[in-house]
Amino acid sequence: MTFSGMRTSKINKMKKLIFSLCIFALVSNSFSQSEVVSDSSNFSIDVDFGAASRNIWRGLDYGASPSIWGDFYGSFKNFSLGAMGTTTTNGSKLQYGTWLELYAGYEFKNFSLIVDDYFFFNAVDSANNYFDYSPNNTQHLVEARLEYEHDFLEAIVGYVVYSNRADNSNGVYIEATYKASDKISFTAGYLTASQWLSFYEAGGITTLGVNGHRKLNVLKRELPLKASLIFNPNYKSASPLVGNNPAYFVLSTKF
Repeated sequence: MTFSGMRTSKINKMKKLIFSLCIFALVSNSFSQSEVVSDSSNFSIDVDFGAASRNIWRGLDYGASPSIWGDFYGSFKNFSLGAMGTTTTNGSKLQYGTWLELYAGYEFKNFSLIVDDYFFFNAVDSANNYFDYSPNNTQHLVEARLEYEHDFLEAIVGYVVYSNRADNSNGVYIEATYKASDKISFTAGYLTASQWLSFYEAGGITTLGVNGHRKLNVLKRELPLKASLIFNPNYKSASPLVGNNPAYFVLSTKF
């Protein structure tokens, strides 16, 4: 992935990745050192599945198609490890509508520290060098993210700590969702500067969303239905490699 006008060299972000993982390990150890006795009953494996009329992520359209996603993960006490896959329903890999995300996280009270390894698949299969993590060739983008969740508020702050050496972007992504009630919530997202991971050549407000929520009873099971009206004031700064419209209306659910 390359953006027009970006320099072809960058300070190697591997040191940042190592530093972040060290901090992650130290913090995790400090929180768990008083619980040294292992309990297998705290270990669980689960699978989630969802679908959406459009895959809108951080204000941009990936794949120009309805999409489905799956999340396969395991958790032990406050730790979690998983893999999430997203793909289009029309089978096309254009506009990076298919991607794989490996992640590890640690949760403490209302806070979570998560490290995500994103890989967006190219339309041409031979161009996907998934196993290459070398600084000069990798297509992986690793983001460290801090999340906060409360009854009425969700917030995230994310920064890319490792990517291709040619990536000279340094934007920090910030997003918050205010839950006014069980039926309505509001989301705002902001990028401080350009960022390869989010496919923006400049920072700005990427998301202004109003979300309606309700539960549907289907085959004696409640399905959460969400309808979202999303505006992206920063769409002109987005990469032409993905869909960059100023407004979207999306229906989504999770099974």
